[in-house]
Amino acid sequence: MIPIFQVDAFAERAFAGNPAAVVLDARGLSDPQMQAIAAEMNLAGTAFLTPARGSEGAHWHLRWFTPKREVAYSGHTTVAAVHALLEAGRLRGEHVVFETVSGPLGASVVADKTRRLIWLEPRVPTLHPFTGQLAHVREAVGLPAAAGWAAAVTTPDHDLVIPVAGLDLLRSLRPNMTALGDAATHAGLRGVCLVSRETVEPGSTTHSRFFAPHYGIPEDIVTGSVHSSIGLWLLEAGLLRPAGTMVEFTAEQGDGLGRPGRLRVELLVQDGVVGRVRVGGSAVTVMAGSIARPPA
Repeated sequence: MIPIFQVDAFAERAFAGNPAAVVLDARGLSDPQMQAIAAEMNLAGTAFLTPARGSEGAHWHLRWFTPKREVAYSGHTTVAAVHALLEAGRLRGEHVVFETVSGPLGASVVADKTRRLIWLEPRVPTLHPFTGQLAHVREAVGLPAAAGWAAAVTTPDHDLVIPVAGLDLLRSLRPNMTALGDAATHAGLRGVCLVSRETVEPGSTTHSRFFAPHYGIPEDIVTGSVHSSIGLWLLEAGLLRPAGTMVEFTAEQGDGLGRPGRLRVELLVQDGVVGRVRVGGSAVTVMAGSIARPPA
């Protein structure tokens, strides 16, 4: 049997935010066995940790699997992995560096008397205008038209980010998952993220929904990876104003699925250039147990 944890990420209470599974010791597991465990857990992300393989400064080797395939980055699953390491007493200090297929990924832990924030520190993303058939994606999602306050863009993780006119419209969308999966696959997309500037809570800046049915995730509850790009996207559209060299805001996701998640997004801007992006949130362990080792 293999020890495994389930953690709700980007949440300050249990049964909110996005659940992810974490295997703290994946040594000896083959790729098909890891995929089988992720399929059995049937969560948007399952993290598999092994000792670092020699990359300078790295503490752990980290891989992410959805129920259907391995992915190059999963934000909420990384938050869950850091939290599980902390809970198991296996994190030294307040900073950790993971070896990943996409290169080194840092994370930091900041705690006070009221809560603990886990900050992800991905590379600053580069965004590109979407050059595919936006109408095909919109039709599959059920969106009559993209809003005009920003352009549709693609992220380094091949997610398409589309502006939506308001919260009611965003909540009303009922995507055709088969058509959306086909359209996304044809366009070479991992997922489709729809963003409203109208929010549930007055102190928030964005509310999002994210779909990746062809990855086994009809609707993701809270998508940490896309929010580093959303911060840069808003800044480039002139919708964020730095206070000195820092831009900070709160993002919402998951409310319509009954699992509200909240993310903190932070951009360091110097001379008009973004030098660092961080995405942070809290996490809660909801289950600890063991899972059978899949057949080799």
